[in-house]
Amino acid sequence: MGVNTISRRGFLAAGAVGAITIGAGGFGAATKQADAAFVRPPGVESNARLAAACNRCQRCLQACPYGIITPVPLSGGFVAYGTPTLAFEQAHCDFCMKCVEACPTGALAFGGARERDLGVAVVVKDACVAWDWSGCTVCKDECPVEGAISLDDHDRPVVHADLCDGCGKCETSCPSSSLRAYNPSIANKGIVVVSRESEAAHASGAVADAELTSLRTTAAAEALPPHSRGMHPDGPDGSLRPASGEGKGATHENA
Repeated sequence: MGVNTISRRGFLAAGAVGAITIGAGGFGAATKQADAAFVRPPGVESNARLAAACNRCQRCLQACPYGIITPVPLSGGFVAYGTPTLAFEQAHCDFCMKCVEACPTGALAFGGARERDLGVAVVVKDACVAWDWSGCTVCKDECPVEGAISLDDHDRPVVHADLCDGCGKCETSCPSSSLRAYNPSIANKGIVVVSRESEAAHASGAVADAELTSLRTTAAAEALPPHSRGMHPDGPDGSLRPASGEGKGATHENA
């Protein structure tokens, strides 16, 4: 079943949430909700495309061996409700692609520039320990893509969007919440992954915690382009894949 085809279940779900949304605020509200910039599993062309193609069957959630796929809650909007988003609190994505294999509608699909591009990491300056102090380089040390995170002249992390694939390992590994007892009111970690379609992805340098909260799922006028040079270990076998797929299972040398 292709991405332009939607199942009866998906049609009924989309129709129901669409009717509610249109009744609440018109077609403009429905369009805005469809564009809401969530961090999605591999193989998503865009948030709007996923909202249209996904039938909310949750097979991707069941297939994920790391439990990082979760449904968008109702607070995320009627249109996005029940579609898959990623949460990196406990684990990161290693692009095993089991979610894509499990998807029955093509909402998650192989091929395309965003097959292995989940988003981009941004530094949260209120939360990042290295931003005010020094000595923490965990996100750089743990990043599996060479060069995606570097340190500036003050030893603060800098994310390079052309290399970062949004796998979430930096967010999972970030120890800021345990080190930041002086300000427990900040909910975010020192580095988090956001959608390339979000306003937060356009933040220069680092983003404030309050700014991240307001911009994290707000769709930007134009999405950041997908990463063009990064390579990420492909699942448990550790082989490498290029920025955009050249066929499932291909192995490449890291540049």
